[in-house]
Amino acid sequence: MESTEEILQIKHISKRFGGLQALDNISLTVKTNTVHGIIGPNGAGKTTLFNVITGMIQPDDGKLLFLQRELPFLQPHKLVPAGIARTFQNIRLFESMTVLDNVLIGQHVHTPTPVISILLQGKKASHWERVAYDEAMQSLEFVGLTPKSGEIVKNLSYGQRRLVEFARALAAKPRLILLDEPAAGMNPTEKAHLLKIVLQLREKGYTIVLIEHDMKLVMQICQTITVLDHGNNIAEGQPEYIRKHPEVISAYLGKGE
Repeated sequence: MESTEEILQIKHISKRFGGLQALDNISLTVKTNTVHGIIGPNGAGKTTLFNVITGMIQPDDGKLLFLQRELPFLQPHKLVPAGIARTFQNIRLFESMTVLDNVLIGQHVHTPTPVISILLQGKKASHWERVAYDEAMQSLEFVGLTPKSGEIVKNLSYGQRRLVEFARALAAKPRLILLDEPAAGMNPTEKAHLLKIVLQLREKGYTIVLIEHDMKLVMQICQTITVLDHGNNIAEGQPEYIRKHPEVISAYLGKGE
């Protein structure tokens, strides 16, 4: 049964860069425990919208509501404690650190260790260190990277590095996960593994919003799809509706004669 609870509401968001209208009065609603896809040709405004949601860009107009509370703009440090995690189109990892250490970074907001306990290597510090380690390893196990926990990140394949970023997002214990082109650079086997992971996350109660160019993956994985083109929302609905929508076909293939 489809959820009716709204976890994220995007209301009339607009953003202009000089003469370019990157987002033009965009509104959409993401329901809990769903996978919501945002698609569109290059330059449609997809990543700009993600950057607005995650506080990296100040919009010109509009507002965001997460669990019925308004999100502050330009304050990305408040999102993870609130329950929002993100991966990036261009992987952002600490290349010279181990896989485990990268994932542990996602745990820092959930380890309230007093500074004095850290300095004195006290019991509280030891306790939270064990908790963080266990939960980071659970995230790695979920994405299938437990054997790589001690590996230096730069030695991994591109697809494996994407999964490390995914595991780091999971370690932050989010309610909502934003995935920016998660399948980019993955081979067919890695994409199949990604599909399995996302579907398992939905079964566990997570809500996911993803930007993705692989239409086969999007149609398999999403309950709702929003289509952007030149900063405008041109269509929204279930995969079958989007697949046959004339404006969507035109945006991807051109209008022709």
